[in-house]
Amino acid sequence: MSDIDRDEGGKYTVKVSDEEILPAMDHARTPVVTAVDLEAVLPIGGGAVRERLLDLHDQGRVVRKTVGSRAVVSWRTAQGEYDAPDGEAAEDDPVFDLPTFESGASDVSATVDEYVADSIAAESDPER
Repeated sequence: MSDIDRDEGGKYTVKVSDEEILPAMDHARTPVVTAVDLEAVLPIGGGAVRERLLDLHDQGRVVRKTVGSRAVVSWRTAQGEYDAPDGEAAEDDPVFDLPTFESGASDVSATVDEYVADSIAAESDPER
């Protein structure tokens, strides 16, 4: 359960465990939550909620997604599921086990104009 302590300056600090945050997400009325949603049901402020959601994301227990210029939604991962942080891939992702192939020339960008011109010429010149 939550407990309230005083910090070195005498101000109250509220500690909320992961075991309180995660069930609050489960009991939300929507499949995703914002820090504001959790702030309304937990005894900590929005900044603290955001920090805790970032920590849970780093642990792989919560997924985050930016859905607008500033809005971020979060949802719980399935048991045992891990989503790498945005822009990163999990090293154990099975996609990395697939074989790779080469098709020959690796850089046709230097001659793409030539390919396009030949294709257009072939379509317009029936004798080609």
